Amino acid sequence: MLLLVAFVVGTQNPNLVEVNFIVASAEMPLATLLSLCLFTGILVGLLINLLSLVRLKQKNRQLHKANNLLLTKNQNQS
Repeated sequence: MLLLVAFVVGTQNPNLVEVNFIVASAEMPLATLLSLCLFTGILVGLLINLLSLVRLKQKNRQLHKANNLLLTKNQNQS
């Protein structure tokens, strides 16, 4: 579905646009610029989610260790 939308946007926007970066500038079709922005946003979102997932797994491991420690402590007291 996303590929179809990208194709429609690409065919409807063949105009060249100038993009000014900090140290350079480039001229490219508007559809290419939109695609680059889309994929950059997807990559940034994936990296942020990956970092969040790593933090959650670390916290989960810590909680499992604490839980196991409490279980063994309670078993030793019984």
